[in-house]
Amino acid sequence: MTSPARNRQGDATRLRLLETAERLFAAHGVDAVSVRAVNAAAGLGAASVNYHFGTKDDLLAAVLVELGASVRDRIRANADRLADSPDSPDAESLVRAVSTPYLELLQRHRTRGMRWVKIIAQIAPQGHPALAATDQHLPEILFEQVRRAFPAADPQRLAARWAVSVMGFVQALSQADEWSREGSMLSPDELVTFYEDVVTFVVGGVERLLGS
Repeated sequence: MTSPARNRQGDATRLRLLETAERLFAAHGVDAVSVRAVNAAAGLGAASVNYHFGTKDDLLAAVLVELGASVRDRIRANADRLADSPDSPDAESLVRAVSTPYLELLQRHRTRGMRWVKIIAQIAPQGHPALAATDQHLPEILFEQVRRAFPAADPQRLAARWAVSVMGFVQALSQADEWSREGSMLSPDELVTFYEDVVTFVVGGVERLLGS
């Protein structure tokens, strides 16, 4: 086997493991899924995950980056845009800076994107190390804009209340299809409507929690 062919086979195996882990983590929870289960579900040997990724946490980090790099980069760009403005951001612009990249991901990759959102919803409240390792946590530059928007807020509670607001959005979005009246995947238009409803709700919460 030539080296390019071997590399292509390795890339295909790696992608197979990533997509299998993504599906299992989203459906059953990261803690409930073992490396052995990922290998078996992918139809690969018992050492496949260890060979291609290392540990389970390394595999999780790779799953987060696979789709999440674009979300991370868009949030950073949005935060930079807010920082460049001479005017302090309002609650809606802050929430949309974080939330719009999630919607864009789901519009590009409906099934896999929703799996990614479900995984984030699971591990973000725990502060899982994979979030920091892959820089999937909210960038500090965005929180600077939160402080700028609410300078009178209690600094000791500001971070916690902002985190509650953002996680409320992520948790709600992760359940979008489950909340469908038909119990099926929301259509593209229904997804946007659901997203807008959640954003409206979260913006109200941010104004109430952070503005008090």
